[in-house]
Amino acid sequence: MKAPSRRVVPGELRDFQPLAGAALRVKIPKGGQVGLDLRYRFKQQQGSEPDEIYFRYYLWLNPDWLRASEGGKLPGLAATYGKAAWGDRPWDGAKGWSLRGAYHPPPKAGHPAGARMMLGSYAYHAKADPLGQPMPWPGNELAALVKPGRWYCIEQHVRLNTPRQEDGVFQVWLDGALVLDRSDLRLRDVSGIHIEEVWMNFFHGGGGSPPVDIHAYIDGVVVARRYIGPMRH
Repeated sequence: MKAPSRRVVPGELRDFQPLAGAALRVKIPKGGQVGLDLRYRFKQQQGSEPDEIYFRYYLWLNPDWLRASEGGKLPGLAATYGKAAWGDRPWDGAKGWSLRGAYHPPPKAGHPAGARMMLGSYAYHAKADPLGQPMPWPGNELAALVKPGRWYCIEQHVRLNTPRQEDGVFQVWLDGALVLDRSDLRLRDVSGIHIEEVWMNFFHGGGGSPPVDIHAYIDGVVVARRYIGPMRH
């Protein structure tokens, strides 16, 4: 499923500050849940699927994101193969896994962090619950609180585990600072499962929907075999 998204140019929206020219605007509509569902599938684009990859993108959450009534999903890496590890489909070591980004609703009014959003990851792996496992960034939660209305650099690194072993690597950097570092994940049990895709997913919920249209912007997307790091401004 693909929901309407479009490119915007500098100056189109009063509060938007471009990173480098145009950016991709994502809207989750009032009463809806899906803002974006784009997939870069490695086998289709390159002829094979890797076992290790780095994925970087820049994220701008518009201030209306503070009206989100629930948490939801953000871009990440996955290998669901249309069979397992998202929604109500549990992880299966012979079918698929996923490591998407995640956001959580803002704290209640009056909280010191009330004007910020907490980011993290959402994982389907061997030790996760059937409906997935939140992975906060990091132990110090304040480091993962982001303020809508500015750009943040998010980079994710996945190296798949030896089949049936708990040695898979998952790392996340926020503005160049390492905020999640795992090397104990069991994502697959068979050698035929790889990294299927970069999953550019924006999803609200849970089962609820936002009370107003909420918007985000994406720029600076890079997929590589080595650490990329933030852009030089």
